[in-house]
Amino acid sequence: MPPAVKQAAGYRNFPERNRFAVKKYVLCMMLAASALLTGCRKDGGGAVPTVTLTLANNLPADSCTSRAIDWFAGQVKERSGGRIEIQVYHDSALGDSPSCLEQMQYGSIDMVKTDEAVMANYVPDYYAFAMPYIYQDTEHFRKVHEGDIGMGLLRGEAMAAGQMYGLTYYDGGSRGFFSKRQICSPEDMKGMLVRVQGSRLMMAMVEALGANPVALEYDQIFGELQTGGVAAAENSLVNYMQDGFYEAAPCFIEDGHTRNADMLVMSSVIRAKLSEADLKMIDETALESWEYQQKLWDEAEEQTRRELEDRQAVVYMPDEQEMDAFRSACEPVWSSYDDGAYIDMIDRIVAAGRM
Repeated sequence: MPPAVKQAAGYRNFPERNRFAVKKYVLCMMLAASALLTGCRKDGGGAVPTVTLTLANNLPADSCTSRAIDWFAGQVKERSGGRIEIQVYHDSALGDSPSCLEQMQYGSIDMVKTDEAVMANYVPDYYAFAMPYIYQDTEHFRKVHEGDIGMGLLRGEAMAAGQMYGLTYYDGGSRGFFSKRQICSPEDMKGMLVRVQGSRLMMAMVEALGANPVALEYDQIFGELQTGGVAAAENSLVNYMQDGFYEAAPCFIEDGHTRNADMLVMSSVIRAKLSEADLKMIDETALESWEYQQKLWDEAEEQTRRELEDRQAVVYMPDEQEMDAFRSACEPVWSSYDDGAYIDMIDRIVAAGRM
């Protein structure tokens, strides 16, 4: 484990119209149980205080990150001798990430799996982490997040000001463009209609590459690729495979224009009620769960490449010269976005890749 890290040491079956009611019911039950946050169990020496914590996760239960979160919850229970139990709610059962963070601030949820894009609303320096082509590769990405830069934000003053404490990061994968014809350079994207998330930064990136951004909901991508409403879209290789986009757009370029990190955060209010020994154990276990998740993610990407090859999709890895062309086209975004508000953090991230 890197030195800086050591130091920091059945819902889908309901109809759509009823899902809100289900979430509301689950949340109400959870709130009712919050009065019983602590309890006791019998031990050889008498009654032992117990704690039940709630963790909200917006990802499906079978994702790499969800599996790591389940591992984390299991290890906390085991290492605490059963005194601390974390109840995990996958698949947005308690609401989406922003609403769960709000509930956590009001004390009704104890932990939330979120991501850097959402957390940037609380800690603006996270916008720097989402800049296009800021990371050279996966090693650079992990080095930044495991080191002083990433851990400094995760457990820093800005998080504390929002009554939050960052437990760990998780890999969300690098994103690439996929299309019907192969993209090898920014020249290949001139005038192309490219689906992006409804994000100013993503739109600025696509425009810098000479293409035209089109904001669409996720469930619209496949149909628009089929009909020609857009010529390309972007996502991680794993999602590209899992959601069948290769059928409508068989060409994928691993340019890694952005690399996403999920985050597991904990309420500062509930931390104040736990012992120093328990907090240390939870913090260390959370970081270990990221190490576990990295292995799961790497294995998933390798398996995905094999499956895409079997399905005759073309996964293209640009050479260094081609990557330089993508980076050069997008570097002006680093200094122009929000009038260069994040340039100091960007410089630190870039410099970390040269060390």
